[in-house]
Amino acid sequence: MELLSKDHSILERPFMQFRPFGVTPDGRKIRDVSGITIKANVEYLEEVVGKKNGEAAGRQAIERLCDSLNARISDPSYHVTPEFLQNIWHSYSYEFAVYLGEFCILISGNPNFQFEMGKHKFISPVIQTLGRPFSVAQIFELFPRFGEKFAKDSLRFSVRNVTNNSAVLGMTLTEHVAQQFGPYRNRCAYVICQASKAGLLAVPQQVHHLGFATVRDLRCMADGDEACEWEFHWPAQPLSETRGWVVTGTAACASILTFVYVRSAHPEWSWLEASLRTLIPGLVCWFLWHWYRLKKKVEERDTLLKEQVDSGDARHEELREAYLEQERTVVELRTLNADLENRIRERTRSLAVANERLRELDERKSTFVSIASHEIRTPLTSMKGFVENMLSGVTGDLRERQVLYLTRVKYNIDRLTRTLNDLLDLSRIEAGHVELRLADVSLAEVVAEVLDNVHPQAETKSIVLETIAPSQLAPVRGDRDKILQILTNLIHNAMKFTPASGRISVSLTPMEDSAIQVCVADTGCGIAPEEVPRVFERFYRSDSGTTDARGAGLGLAITKSLVDLHGGRIWVESTVGSGSRFYLTLSTG
Repeated sequence: MELLSKDHSILERPFMQFRPFGVTPDGRKIRDVSGITIKANVEYLEEVVGKKNGEAAGRQAIERLCDSLNARISDPSYHVTPEFLQNIWHSYSYEFAVYLGEFCILISGNPNFQFEMGKHKFISPVIQTLGRPFSVAQIFELFPRFGEKFAKDSLRFSVRNVTNNSAVLGMTLTEHVAQQFGPYRNRCAYVICQASKAGLLAVPQQVHHLGFATVRDLRCMADGDEACEWEFHWPAQPLSETRGWVVTGTAACASILTFVYVRSAHPEWSWLEASLRTLIPGLVCWFLWHWYRLKKKVEERDTLLKEQVDSGDARHEELREAYLEQERTVVELRTLNADLENRIRERTRSLAVANERLRELDERKSTFVSIASHEIRTPLTSMKGFVENMLSGVTGDLRERQVLYLTRVKYNIDRLTRTLNDLLDLSRIEAGHVELRLADVSLAEVVAEVLDNVHPQAETKSIVLETIAPSQLAPVRGDRDKILQILTNLIHNAMKFTPASGRISVSLTPMEDSAIQVCVADTGCGIAPEEVPRVFERFYRSDSGTTDARGAGLGLAITKSLVDLHGGRIWVESTVGSGSRFYLTLSTG
């Protein structure tokens, strides 16, 4: 594979070719880059843009970063949010990290963004605190171990040489990371190199306030070398004042004791000769003490550092593994949700098409019913007129059988006319062409009017009609003609299914919610439980009762539609063999 120069960014690749987080297709957990590194980029981008253009612009920059990343992630299950990117326990692929780094450079408008970010953000407060007991040299000696925290099995770190004020450190890519970069390896290595060496030169300043180290590039992968190698220099750390006094005091005491001994044992020696001879044990004592203390201090620090690093490693890995598992679960849920959303969208589209088709068919049906009803009602009116003329003797005397037949014809013409009127009413209601003329309506008066109208029919079947209502009843707010039609339909329905010598009662009951409940009860055949939910459907005819009692199945459908228009509610309770009770509520407000 031919590598492109470092002038070619990975952003030339339209989509990421590797999963950004979670697990790989073969089940390996993705943890090339720590969430600490990603958060450092995000925070620094917000700070840089915020300082330049205001806090709102800083937040918008993060939103733009997420949008840019999501546009390069083909699977929506792996799309990211600002909150997701700022969780330090997440882990990412290096391909994703470099995409993010390149977008940060573009959005900030600073080609040195990665270097500046590494310089100010790579050394976290936790690392600063943990590193304070140790010298800069000791920290650099542990560079490979610290580096492993931020780049798990993705980068290899090396220490070639460390002194009290200098270090030569190296870094190289592992093979699986190099595969993620493909032909853009040189530019990706450059981005990683800039952030890494900037983070290292910040150690003396961030941990011990010694100022930033200077750095010199010895080798760089971006230029075709196998590894990046840098040489750092920083001010040497002086011995502490307390330790200096202790060392000086110890050496002085040893010299004085030796001088006293030499003068007493060799009085023939001069003061100068004795003084010179006593310097040797003092210097030896000072050297041995210094060597012992330094060795002890180094051992203590190494032990403490090992304990802290081991403890931190264990806790870090424990939390990291937990978040890796959480990431995998999140991706699985997102995938399931995406699949479910696609199914819902497809089903919604299918339902929308079906609903549109049903709406068209319903409109055609309503149009047909309206036209057919008008076309049929006109000849029916003429037929009824001719029949009535014949029955009144206009065409001459009629025999008894002729009168019987003509009476039946007139009855069925009236029945067909009522059915046509019901069809027209239902079509107008469903089309929304019915307007209510609201006024205060006395339910007691409307009930009395309906019962008067059906009284002759009730007498022929010896059916008792009764009204149960309080003497004072508030009026309801509604259309009087439509309420009259509602009650007429319910009472006619009760008349059809109530046998001779039965009873129909209409009760009016005030309710607490500013409404009046109407109950039309009969002693008819009742309705089977499985039929109760369907009695208000269009064209539904109950199997209860006789064939003559069953109509076209429109009366109760019209009744429910009119009650709904008034904002009321209607329902039925029934027991087979004992009758039915139809309830409805109408508002008084």
